[in-house]
Amino acid sequence: MMKKPIVILSCDIDEEQRLRQRQEYFQAVADAGGIPVVMPPFVERSKIEEWLDVVAADALLLTGGADIDPLFFREMPLPQLGRVSLQRDVYEAELFDAALCRKLPIMGICRGLQLINVALGGSLYQDMPSQMGDEFAIHQQTNPTEQPVHQVAFTPGSMVERLFGTSIVATNSHHHQCVHIVADCLSVSGTSVDGVVEALEWQEKNVVAVQFHPERMTDSMPCMADFFRRWVADIPTTD
Repeated sequence: MMKKPIVILSCDIDEEQRLRQRQEYFQAVADAGGIPVVMPPFVERSKIEEWLDVVAADALLLTGGADIDPLFFREMPLPQLGRVSLQRDVYEAELFDAALCRKLPIMGICRGLQLINVALGGSLYQDMPSQMGDEFAIHQQTNPTEQPVHQVAFTPGSMVERLFGTSIVATNSHHHQCVHIVADCLSVSGTSVDGVVEALEWQEKNVVAVQFHPERMTDSMPCMADFFRRWVADIPTTD
């Protein structure tokens, strides 16, 4: 029997310092053949390394959640900034770097994409409607999450095109921040019609990230489940 890959999931930290995570992440990884394990929000690198060793992590999934503190990309916060968590920013940045150093496959979803971009030297628009125009409020949808609100076009030959098995996909959208300056080592591999960055990747390091939430659409759209299934199938496992 083949060993199932252990996929580390980052967690959110709420206003009362409680850890939380949506169940769709666990379900998507488990249904795809992986074993999801949530990592505590350690900020000390030594504790992160020790935990990754003990768990025998095979891959990392950086999940969605609160805004990233603009101080991480050298900007002062705007009034429209949402909830932030300095602990989570530090924790995920260290976890991401540790996974890179271990050459683990890395996936980012929504905030996860933004974290990867910022950790590698990029920046974000703190609030799309106020900085880009009111028409960009569509990216923070109010209708049910399993319903798509716009399309995303993928770059031919990109990781996301292969993982989703299509060049164009209809997606949901739950963000008011987005990529502004792309980190030098990342490639834009997916955009919406209005030009918002919807996918980033670093093929040489096996890093892929999307701005939307495929884990919430796996029941309604087969390509979303395929995305996780193909990603998990590609993960090399340790003995």
